[in-house]
Order: sequence, then structure tokens, then C-alpha cells
Amino acid sequence: MKKIFSIIGWVILLLAFAALGLSSDDPTFGFFFYLAFFTATFALVYLYIKKHHRKTEIDPKKIVLIHKISGIVLLLVGLFSPIIALRKIGLPILQNILIFLATLVLIGLGVLAINLINNIKQKKILGYVLLIFIAAIPAVFAITFLSNYFPNAYNALGTSYWAIVSVSVFAWWGFTLYFKKD
Repeated sequence: MKKIFSIIGWVILLLAFAALGLSSDDPTFGFFFYLAFFTATFALVYLYIKKHHRKTEIDPKKIVLIHKISGIVLLLVGLFSPIIALRKIGLPILQNILIFLATLVLIGLGVLAINLINNIKQKKILGYVLLIFIAAIPAVFAITFLSNYFPNAYNALGTSYWAIVSVSVFAWWGFTLYFKKD
């Protein structure tokens, strides 16, 4: 069962990386190009590790360090994914900084909501309400601000929700790796 969850996790990670191609000028080509690139990269790394794997013990401290570094990299990808998604509309630097800070706050609120749901029994409902609130913020942002830059509200909402899903996947995966105990 653990192997199935691991495979599903890798597929989700590959699709999340491939989704970065949706913000290119040709989203169909970009998606499949990124998917092929990251699949090939992960496959080559896997094959290299498998071929050069020796029966020696790996220092657990090195494994923890690799998990922490990978977690930080994925968190950074998550933080910058809205800026990557919105780069085609050419926002000024100040607005990109504000989007970055808003993304940081949303990730923090998401972590708080998950902690309320998982750790504090009396605050579960508050955690779920907070998650619903967090999910509504990109829609409000897209309708009030992004609709000025896109031809219609659907494009603005789609770009906004693509960015928030990307943030969610990369941030969740980053936190999971960073705080992994193995």
C-alpha cells in the first residue's frame, strides 16, 4: 500500500511540474514538454542511483539533509509559482512582490488550518472554515484585480486557480519532505 501511495505521489509531483508549462505561450506544448522533461530527469536520476547503489549504509543525517533541501526547493517553487503563472501579463515588480507576500501568508494560513484540523479537536471546524476562506481569496483576487489584464473573467479565474493549486501541491510536498522524520 505504501508503494501505491508513493507512485501516486510521484505522478502528482510530475503533473505539478508539468503544469508549469501551462503558463507558456503554447500551453499544450508547454505542458507535455515539461512533463517529458521532468519524467526523463527523474527517470535518469532513478536509474543512476539504482546502478550506482551499493550495499553500504547511508548516513541517516545525509538523508535528513537531502529531505530538508528538497523540501526547501519545493517550497520555493510553490512560492514563486503565482509569479510564474502571471508572468505573461507583465506585472510591475511591486505587484509581483505583493503577490509573493500574499502567497507566503496563504501558505502560513494553510499550515495553521491544517494544524487546527489535525491537532486541536475543538478547533476542527475553525480549520475547515479557514481553508474555505483561503480557497476563496484567489477568486476574489482574480475578479477584482486580474480581470483587468485578461480578456475575460474565466481566463483570470483559471490562471488564479492554476497558481493556487500549484502553490498547494508544492508547499504541501515541501513541508512534508522538510519535516520528514526518516
